[in-house]
Amino acid sequence: MIKTVSVAGLEAEGTPFKKPSVQLDEAARTISLGNLTWIECVVDSITAETPKILENLGITMDPAVLLSGYVSSYEDGGETLGLMLPFVVTGNNKTQTSPILIFIKKDLIVTIHDDHGGKIARLYNYSSTLLRKLPKDPQHWADRQTILLARIIDEISETNFSILRLIVERTEQLELDLAGSRQIERDLSLELSNMKTSLLTFLNAVWATYDTVQNLKYGDADMISDDDSILTKFEVILGRLDRQIQMSENLMQMIATGINVIQTQVSNKLGLLIVWFTVAGTAVLVPNTLATVFSLFPDRTNNFVWMLPAIIISTILSAFVTYKYTKRWRVRAFGMKKFKKFKKRFR
Repeated sequence: MIKTVSVAGLEAEGTPFKKPSVQLDEAARTISLGNLTWIECVVDSITAETPKILENLGITMDPAVLLSGYVSSYEDGGETLGLMLPFVVTGNNKTQTSPILIFIKKDLIVTIHDDHGGKIARLYNYSSTLLRKLPKDPQHWADRQTILLARIIDEISETNFSILRLIVERTEQLELDLAGSRQIERDLSLELSNMKTSLLTFLNAVWATYDTVQNLKYGDADMISDDDSILTKFEVILGRLDRQIQMSENLMQMIATGINVIQTQVSNKLGLLIVWFTVAGTAVLVPNTLATVFSLFPDRTNNFVWMLPAIIISTILSAFVTYKYTKRWRVRAFGMKKFKKFKKRFR
């Protein structure tokens, strides 16, 4: 089902217009050569509804070609350019991607997505200001639709970047919970695995977006401007995506370090427990052996005065010697210093 169809664009004299909620047929009637039109469609099923939308708008490209791509896709059909970019969405400590389809014809941009594309819907709210800054000359149709396309892709990139901030917050919260005095029963391996999976999903989405934007910049599509100053906008987006990739890799290293911290701390606690069990066992074993030997003496009662101090002194000496000997085998505490160093590097 098509939930919402919104239209924005430029009229013949260059005045921006916006129709927040219209029928698809009415949206198709607003398309006219010489005037840029942006049609924003929100659907509940991209696979089922996209062919109907494209048929009504006179776009002949098969959406299955884009949807068959992995996370993102780029298809240049000459008079029609098709893109698929990923939205990164999160919920219940899990992260996944949702596609947004973008179709570009002369003086027409169509975006199709589900409810996860709310940021694009918010960009539509400011479309009048955005469209007012575009070139008004009909001969510059490629320039103005390329600028609008770059703005849409940049908004998608910023939306995805906000998910990385959520992953960072979850990582910091886990660190605070582990460092706190009150501990609750939890599956740390599952939580860290979910964080790593979320981060890999985000990283795959950013790499896929990077490849698609690079195809736009260097693919020389007919629907994209050849003006170098306008193509520079894609270079700016590539730079931002590259920084997101670097930050994701740093965070991945930080999570891996956090796993090592937890494993080392568990090993330290087990090692310390073994040490004290060894000390306690030795402290009991030596006096127990002496007591057994003393029990064999024929005149135990008369010798009790020196036997008892001997047992007490042997207990103290054996415990001290055992502790000193086993201390050298204990693993030193790893602490959280190294983990915090990686956090500073990430920031």
